[in-house]
Amino acid sequence: MPARPAVTNRQGPKADGGAPERPRRRGELQDRVVDQLRRGLMIGAFVPGQTISLRRLADDLGTSSMPVREAINQLVAANALEMLPNRTVCVPRMTPARFEELSRVRQALEGMAAEMACRHATPQLAKRLEKINGELQRAIRERSIVQCLAKNQEFHFTLYEAANSEVLLPLIEPLWLMAGPIMYFSLISPDMPWDASAHNDVLDALKARDAAAARRAIERDIRNTATYLLKSSVFQGASGPLAGLGAGSDLRC
Repeated sequence: MPARPAVTNRQGPKADGGAPERPRRRGELQDRVVDQLRRGLMIGAFVPGQTISLRRLADDLGTSSMPVREAINQLVAANALEMLPNRTVCVPRMTPARFEELSRVRQALEGMAAEMACRHATPQLAKRLEKINGELQRAIRERSIVQCLAKNQEFHFTLYEAANSEVLLPLIEPLWLMAGPIMYFSLISPDMPWDASAHNDVLDALKARDAAAARRAIERDIRNTATYLLKSSVFQGASGPLAGLGAGSDLRC
């Protein structure tokens, strides 16, 4: 992975020998920052209780502090980030009760999305998911934590988008913003032999066009991870793969 995202608030390379590409506008920069922060939260690159350094984040993204501040304010308003009384911004902490409820809701909605996606499944969808899952399996073997998290999120959302639902995806995304930060801990413990085996069951269900089996596989994937985490002590953690937002972190994952 590249060590740092490209700077986008400067003039880009010339196209076909002509004038340089125009710089990104502030709104575009803010949208990019929001998208990358949302992705980082959903895949577990940030963890509960972790503080967010505006200055380091702006440096990481190669932009000024203004679009970063506006993006953070937007995510605070969406309850994806929390602003403390001293103006420090952090990832909200997670309680076991809240995580258990989130997991139950995720099973219901994501199971429904998987069921609908199976009904609309095409050979192209199965092939794309097989490719993503192969990349995920390689990341698991190589113990590449951030890549595991990123490919897991990509697998799930590629499946859910295939449901072609105008209702489900906007409901599922906020759940991942809330639950995602705790998911990092499901990969770092030797007691959690997560191998994405439920994804293989999803693929088998898609090929058999067995919508009920696809739903059960996704529900089991969510339930097994939640069961492990609820038995562990991870709800006290505050360190993850992007902890501190150091200069070498890569929000694109």
